[in-house]
Amino acid sequence: MNTLKRIMVGLDLTPMDGTLISYAAFICAELQIEKVYFIHVEKTLDIPQEILRDFQDKQLPVDENLRQMIASKVEPAFSGSNTAVEILVEEGSPLKTLLHWAKIKNIDLMLVGRKLRLRGSGVLAQKLLRTGKTGVLFVPETADPHLNRVLVSVDFSEYSEMALTKVLDSAMNRPNTKVYCLHIYQVPTGYRTLGMTYEAFDERMRGFAQDKYDRLLSKFPELRDRAELLLVRQEDEDDIGELVVMEAKRVRTDMLVIGAKGMTAAAHFVLGSVTEKILRHDMDIPLMVFKMETQEVGFLEALLS
Repeated sequence: MNTLKRIMVGLDLTPMDGTLISYAAFICAELQIEKVYFIHVEKTLDIPQEILRDFQDKQLPVDENLRQMIASKVEPAFSGSNTAVEILVEEGSPLKTLLHWAKIKNIDLMLVGRKLRLRGSGVLAQKLLRTGKTGVLFVPETADPHLNRVLVSVDFSEYSEMALTKVLDSAMNRPNTKVYCLHIYQVPTGYRTLGMTYEAFDERMRGFAQDKYDRLLSKFPELRDRAELLLVRQEDEDDIGELVVMEAKRVRTDMLVIGAKGMTAAAHFVLGSVTEKILRHDMDIPLMVFKMETQEVGFLEALLS
């Protein structure tokens, strides 16, 4: 059963919206999404006169004009689609408003833009990832809608198993989609105390990973004919985010998927998680980050609700 039923797409009325709308239409068709919400948030709907001149119907309220502008781009992309579409135009703090509506609408996944050359810092998207409970799909402005190869970063924890569950549940109607399970490991510095060479202990670590992968296959038998284990060794000076992205590009994956660990309220302000390291290097591969549905965020959620 598909666990992704309702998605939300954040629009900012820039050229990035075109990529997001077309990618959302692709995802909705491929994953049989039931409903998609397109949302635009303005800090204030007291719009300057020079912008008002672009409105088709100056007699309508500002939010209605903005809704019409968005609908003119969304409706052609979803013509003939089985996915229900709703457009929201809201006033307020973008972060608080997006989190509020994601909760109200019981959203399973939020699509946000990942700008390369277009103007925009991407700070809002990362704040959504840090403070919200909803999974986030970062869509680069150069994204090409394909889903033939999916790479899932696994550490054999409950978080990576959760990510695999989401991927398999969503891709069951795509039996030809190849799934790569990427595991990055290190050789412990204490290998010498065991009287082993570096090469011998490296081989042991790879064997441990293979054993864990075999046990993983017993939980996900549908992986056997469509998945491949990729093992990459991380040296002390290596950036794990760069390693993940390099391997994703090597296998020409269409999407990179990770299961993000929950953080305490205090840790939300600490950079350096694997997810954020990947974001620093991943500029042109769609990145889907899933979170535990029961994960508690802490007092930040109360402040932002």
